[in-house]
Amino acid sequence: MNVRKATEADVTAIHDIARQSIQASYAISPTGIDVIVEEWFDARTMADRLADSVIGVAEIDDTVVGFSEAKITDSEGQLLWLHVHPEERGQSAGTELFKWTRERLSDRGTTDIRARILASNSEGSAFIEQFGYERIDQRDTEFGGETWDEHIYGSSENTADDNTESQDVPSTIEVEGQERFVGSEEIPGDEAPLHRLYTDADYEEQYGYYCSSCGSAVETVDELDRIKCTTCGNVHRPDEWDGAYL
Repeated sequence: MNVRKATEADVTAIHDIARQSIQASYAISPTGIDVIVEEWFDARTMADRLADSVIGVAEIDDTVVGFSEAKITDSEGQLLWLHVHPEERGQSAGTELFKWTRERLSDRGTTDIRARILASNSEGSAFIEQFGYERIDQRDTEFGGETWDEHIYGSSENTADDNTESQDVPSTIEVEGQERFVGSEEIPGDEAPLHRLYTDADYEEQYGYYCSSCGSAVETVDELDRIKCTTCGNVHRPDEWDGAYL
């Protein structure tokens, strides 16, 4: 097994591996696969990213069997893609690619690495968790005009303080001239917890939610049944924390 920096001569192999891997691992329609592969992995697009991204390939007997891609944004390393050809899995190519990528990012001065994995890729989630990573966020991303759910993973060593209050939570707030009462139960959000907001001091009639990230009132859920603060974007997703959602 040899892992090295990718070159322009590898872009065709990367394109083919991406297609084969996504077909084998993702619960995505053929049209959706075409959208992702052509938008991210066509030869010209890959060649343009070689200089700026951290892209490596794994070889067995001089044949490229897998690749990884990462970048650094605001001193944070982001693992964007890691794919191994389905017929070559089980030979540690994925593990070696991840270790190589982590070392290259460390060489560039970052030890905080996040991994982005499409929600439909259950194998990818299980793979990254082997390295002590845990799911810390969920976002929407777009390919070819379509929206996809994307899970964000971070090392448990670097995420112990995630999802904490950004400010002291008051017992009441004023909303359009009316006093509203803030409940104590925390509902996890992407940025900070949300709290149920009530019209009465007995906490019987719910009005909406209080966002502890920015201190705003959230009156409704959006069209995807998410509790989303329109002021700061803090969001709770029901499919992630069903026990806390009404």
